[in-house]
Amino acid sequence: MYKMTKYLTLENLGWVILTIVSLMLGMGAVSKIVGTQEMVSNFEFMKLSDYRVLVGIGELVGVGLLLFPRTSAFGAILISCFMSGAVMAHLSLMGGQGVFSPIMVGLLAWVGHSLREYSSPLRPYYDPQNVL
Repeated sequence: MYKMTKYLTLENLGWVILTIVSLMLGMGAVSKIVGTQEMVSNFEFMKLSDYRVLVGIGELVGVGLLLFPRTSAFGAILISCFMSGAVMAHLSLMGGQGVFSPIMVGLLAWVGHSLREYSSPLRPYYDPQNVL
């Protein structure tokens, strides 16, 4: 039983969540960059076709930053910004239809980051008396 509990930690749960978020966002970002018919039609409907590739590259950068522990907070911030823009686009142009997915992806990015970074007993926490 000890071997099982060694792997069932909050930090590992954070890695699992971040992997799922990264796969979801990575596939969407690649389809924006490549220009699949669905993404092209979605961005044409929103009259944002000029920004489709830029949004895809930004999402890929956010995924890359999210996966590395040192830059994970920056990745979560970048992903939150893109997902907030997606929520606003869904609310203003589509009447709120499909707004749940970007909200959940943005929240899961922060949950995964927080579980991975702040639940490990090996990571030192900020100690104001131990500053250089």
